[in-house]
This record gives sequence, C-alpha cells and structure tokens, in this order.
Amino acid sequence: MKKLNRVLLIDDDEITNYMNQRVLNKAEIAEQIDVVLNGEAALEYLTGAEHANATLPLDLILVDIKMSVMDGFDFLTQYQELPDHHKAKKVFTLSSSASFYDLERLKEFPDVAGFLSKPLTQADAMHLVTEHFS
Repeated sequence: MKKLNRVLLIDDDEITNYMNQRVLNKAEIAEQIDVVLNGEAALEYLTGAEHANATLPLDLILVDIKMSVMDGFDFLTQYQELPDHHKAKKVFTLSSSASFYDLERLKEFPDVAGFLSKPLTQADAMHLVTEHFS
C-alpha cells in the first residue's frame, strides 16, 4: 500500500484529533500528520509559510463538517477559492451526525472526494488510501 506524504486533520475536538492521528499512525499511512482546530486555522495553515515551505506535498485533508469558529462548509467554500498549489490532492469530510441535508450540501463542493463517518477506523483509513491514492 502506498504511504501518503502529509495529512491535515481539521476538527475542533482535540480528543477526536488525537484519536484520528492515532488511527492514521497505527495504519502507517502517512509520513506526517498535521492538526488544526477549525476551518479558519486550516485556511491560515494552507496559505501560510509552513505549508508553502513543506518538503512533503499535502495529499489528504480530513475535515469535520460540524465545528465552532468556522465549520467545515464555510471552510470548503473558501477552500474552493484557493489556488491549486495551496490545496491537497484529496479532501474528505468527517462527521458523527451528518444529516441527509448535509450530505446533499457536500455535493456542491467539487473538491470533496467523499464522506467518512466518525469515528475514523483503521480500516476506513486504509480503504481510503487504497481506493484514492493507488
């Protein structure tokens, strides 16, 4: 299985970030995992020097759709406007309570490759990499 270069986790729950990071590390699917706590911080990260000067390309963003400060939908709206060199190869959304309305709304965002239910599992992570990065 191919190993991803860099993954960005975006979730306002630090425990969820810790668990997702642990799942990804246990699955050994990424060289580097970066974490931010909301959509606003993610946009700052993507347009900032740390991302621009990174030696590893950003392969994957996992973004929660229900967050404080800036939720996943607001993040995705602004993410679509970023130049390609600021974007990841793939974006997946995460949620523990996505409604039919939320899932339909995600179709408005061409950058979103799919949706994953929380909690993220090792099997989900490995399937995502196998399906979308092989």
